[in-house]
Amino acid sequence: MNPLVETIKQAVCEVIGTYTGENPVLKRQFVKQDKIALGEVTAVAGLTGEKATGAFVVSFSREALFKIVATLFGYTPQDITEEVEDAAGEMANMICGAFRRRFEQRGISLKASTPSIVTGKDYHVHTLCKSDALALEFELNGHPIVIEFCLDKR
Repeated sequence: MNPLVETIKQAVCEVIGTYTGENPVLKRQFVKQDKIALGEVTAVAGLTGEKATGAFVVSFSREALFKIVATLFGYTPQDITEEVEDAAGEMANMICGAFRRRFEQRGISLKASTPSIVTGKDYHVHTLCKSDALALEFELNGHPIVIEFCLDKR
């Protein structure tokens, strides 16, 4: 497996597995060339380092995010509320942090911004990356969580 894919996979499984007790399954990886969001709740964190800038994007399906919130808070939400959005941002922040710790072992140190949250259907996410994003689609109980990662040299 590609080292970058493995690094992202380990970060996702560490965080989601720790908080839900279930490991998400990597279903596919692909190069994402459009800006269409792949979930109903998306957290976008900007990345910056000495030699590169980029973005780390986590898109949750409604069902996957509600499963996570139910495990964390003991109730299943009926709608996307501020609390659900905060949970998405925190999960994305932890996944990005776990990824950055592992990525740093490869010699590239990155800092991340606080994630911005976008919700809804049929929206576009513009990360300002010039390069295409690597996308990894995971499933949690049959519901997608998609990680997008792009990095441009300075």
